[in-house]
Amino acid sequence: MLKRFIPVYLLLTLLLNACGVPDSLKGFDSETWKSDRYACNGQRATLAKDFEEIRRELYGKKEYVVRNLLGKPDSESLLERNQRIYYYYLEAGTQCDDRSKLSEANWVEVRINPTGKVSEVTYKMPL
Repeated sequence: MLKRFIPVYLLLTLLLNACGVPDSLKGFDSETWKSDRYACNGQRATLAKDFEEIRRELYGKKEYVVRNLLGKPDSESLLERNQRIYYYYLEAGTQCDDRSKLSEANWVEVRINPTGKVSEVTYKMPL
């Protein structure tokens, strides 16, 4: 019985570790970013420079890496052929009052291609 349990435990451990954030992105303050949903508390604005340092490293990463690092997007657009754009606000705006509409505040757009990988990371208004 124990011989069967060990390989299953090892496989499960490897799978769970594979779903984390790569070491190259671990210097980013992910918890502060995630706790400031819609950027209404002003914390994401202070992380904008740090985000710019890791932005290019997101290219080619799987969708789950983005969600583990940045959290649930503030808004999302579904495009043709199962492409998606995740929106993460960088500054407070009208989205703090009405979250059902995109505001004019600056945001980051993370484009996810049909294979579930990041193909583009841009700003609404470049920093």
